[in-house]
This record gives sequence, structure tokens and C-alpha cells, in this order.
Amino acid sequence: MTQNRPSQDDEPPVDLETKPFLAHLEDLRWTIIRCVAALAVGVTGCAFGAKYILKALYHPYLLAGQVTKNLFNFGVIDPFSIHMEISIFGGVIFALPLMLYFIGQFLLPALTAREKKFLAPIFAAGAVLFVVGVSFCYFLVLRAALLFFIQYSNWLGFDPRWTAKGLIDFEVQMLIGFGVAFELPLVVLVLNLLGIVSAEQLASKRRHAAFAIFVASCCIIPSTDIFSLSVLSVPMYLLFELCIFIARIVERRKSTAHGG
Repeated sequence: MTQNRPSQDDEPPVDLETKPFLAHLEDLRWTIIRCVAALAVGVTGCAFGAKYILKALYHPYLLAGQVTKNLFNFGVIDPFSIHMEISIFGGVIFALPLMLYFIGQFLLPALTAREKKFLAPIFAAGAVLFVVGVSFCYFLVLRAALLFFIQYSNWLGFDPRWTAKGLIDFEVQMLIGFGVAFELPLVVLVLNLLGIVSAEQLASKRRHAAFAIFVASCCIIPSTDIFSLSVLSVPMYLLFELCIFIARIVERRKSTAHGG
């Protein structure tokens, strides 16, 4: 009768214990330095290209039938605040893949061979999902949201003239909010791969997930109207359903492999 032995993929790395604690701290320090350096390069590049980013952010506003001369700046330092905001926002997006790569390098030695197989796809998926969320918001949501508020203002009898900072703040919060929200399937999938939650557990908590997604949307979106909340809640819930589907496929393959 053969004994069940742990596979080599599940065995901890051999050299993990031989590395001193201070060496791990040194690795962590360099990881932080690299991430900060990548972010600094991204922010600096976006600071020099701020006019082009600003033009891109004005595009949904123009598609909604407005003109930029309707925008005002009432604060003395508002132009500087806008410049800093779009520089940091753009820098985070451009530096994110590199920052995730550096974090992955730091975590890699502490993982088993099996976990290392999942690390690169997980970090790559995280970067891709963030960009997909931002793109989804920029190309499909922003124009519709701005148009909704313009028409709503007209219906109430107000002239929809906003400050440039108010418009940029709204758009940046929406873009970052969608980018972060689209990370939800990755988090759920990682929990499933680690065996913390199963596909059946996820499926049995659909109502709880729908409520949690709606609450999260209220926290992420800089608005409380049903339209804005719906355009984030619905895609997030569909992504949750996609997670259940993928989790079932992964579990089926695991059971087949163990059975074989």
C-alpha cells in the first residue's frame, strides 16, 4: 500500500531557512525602493505630458456636448492641484505592472513550486484587470455619466457649468474606482486557489455578494445616484459570476488530477 507523499510542487523552498532575517529586510527595502522609483518615473513622465492627459480627460466631457471654455477655476492653486492629481493618477497606471513585478520578485523565494506557477499569471492578471476597469470606465461610462448629470441639471433648471477641478476630480475618482473594483475577480480567484473558499460556497453567497458589491460601489463611486452605482455594480456582479464559473473549472481539474 503506497503512502500519500506531498508532491515536490507543494514542498517549501529549501533555501528559505538559510537566509537571515536581516537579509529578508534588505530585500524588502530594495523592493520598496524599486517600487517608489518606478512610481516616481511614471509620475514625472505624466507631469511632463499633463496637457495630453488633460486633453484625454476632457474628451468624454466634449462627447457629452460641452465645451472646455464652460469650465472655470476659482481657486488660486487649482491648476497646480489638477496637474499633481493627473500626474499621480497617470503615474500609478503606468508604473503598476513594474511595481507588481518587483513585489512578485520579493515574494517568489518564499513560495512553493506550485505557488510560483500561479504567481506570474496572478500579478499579470491584476495589472490587466486594473487597466480593463479604467478603460471600461473611460470609453463606456464617463460620457454617459456626465451626460446624465448635465441633463439632470438642465431638468432642475440649473446651468451645468462646473469647475475644471470638480470635473477632473470626478473623472479620476471614477477611473480609479473602476480599476480597483475590477480586481474583485482576482481576489476571489486567489482565495479559491488557496482553498479558502470553494465554488459552492461562492454560489451559496450570491445574495450576500450582491449586497456587498452594492455597498462597495457606494464607497468607490463619488456619487449616490442609481445610474452611477448601477454601471459599476452590474459589471462587478457579472465578474463575480465569472469567478464562480472559473472556480468550478479549476476544482474539476484538481479532482481529475487527484483521481488520475
